[in-house]
Amino acid sequence: MKRDRQTEKKYELNGVVQEGDDLFVQKRIARRAYELYLERGGINGHEVEDWLQAEREILEEECQ
Repeated sequence: MKRDRQTEKKYELNGVVQEGDDLFVQKRIARRAYELYLERGGINGHEVEDWLQAEREILEEECQ
């Protein structure tokens, strides 16, 4: 069966094409990482730490 590229909905976030639930989870992680950044007072230099902490929190919630 041939796919109709116009009806396929794919989304790109941080250079990665995502679909469905994966996109939802990645957006939640990004939002939480930003919250952590704001909680720190908007100080740069902790992006990776914020992302990894947010990822742990969100994925733990998803597994429950």
